[in-house]
Amino acid sequence: MSGELHSQLLSFFDVAIDRIREHPSYGPKLERAARDQRELVLNFHTHGPSHGYCASICTEEGGVPLIGLPGELNELAHLRGIAKDLEACEPMMNAFAERLVERYGLLNRPVTWIDGKPGSPKSPQGSRHE
Repeated sequence: MSGELHSQLLSFFDVAIDRIREHPSYGPKLERAARDQRELVLNFHTHGPSHGYCASICTEEGGVPLIGLPGELNELAHLRGIAKDLEACEPMMNAFAERLVERYGLLNRPVTWIDGKPGSPKSPQGSRHE
């Protein structure tokens, strides 16, 4: 990714995070999860074939990782229409995760899910950790 594009995406997510912080429900939910150092999930998803991709910041609830039992996503915040297609999501995922770590003092980088499942655009069924 070019340095200029990355800088533009970082600026975009600075504004998005500022708006999340001002939101009456998203702001407190994300603040609490960050304060508790919960593992955050960036779930890039679409609402149908004619729609672009949205991003949700979530936590995973109710799973038992030791035996491979997945939990369900608990959405903390939702950003609509941030990418036209799946391929455009990857640079956004990286910039969004970077900004969340910096702005919230996270010890761990958020993991990426695509359409509600662990993965990335290059490997939608891939590993939880990048």
